[in-house]
Amino acid sequence: MLKFNTTIDIILQNANALAKGASEIHPWHLHGNDFWVLGYGEGKYSEKDVKKFNLKNPPLRNTTLIFPYGWTALRFVTDNPGVWAFHCHIEPHLHMGMRVIFAEGVPLVKKIPKEALSCGLTGKMLMASKHD
Repeated sequence: MLKFNTTIDIILQNANALAKGASEIHPWHLHGNDFWVLGYGEGKYSEKDVKKFNLKNPPLRNTTLIFPYGWTALRFVTDNPGVWAFHCHIEPHLHMGMRVIFAEGVPLVKKIPKEALSCGLTGKMLMASKHD
C-alpha cells in the first residue's frame, strides 16, 4: 500500500518485446489519479537523466506513452483513497504483466451503502426481499 498524500515518482522503462530486437510503443494509463509527465528519454534510464526532467511546467495527464527502447518519468500524489489500476492500454499486454495496482489511503474508503449495490425497480425489489 502506498503512503497516503505522498509524492510518487515512477520510471517506465521500455526494453525488448518477445521478438528479438523488437520494441514497441506502450500507452500507459492510470486510474484514480492524474500524473505529471516529467520527461522522456532514449535508451536505458540513468539517475543522470533527472537533470532532463521538466519540473517547471510538466503536462498533467492520465495516459502517456513509452517509446521503443526508451523511458518515461512520471510523478503523482497519492491523494485519492482507493485501489487503482495502472496499465498498458494494449489489452494483450495486460496478460503479459504490464499492469500494477496502487492502493492508497484504503482505510479512508468508506463502506459502500447497501442501496448503491443495485438500482432501479430491481434494486428496490431485492432490497425489500428477505434474501441475504
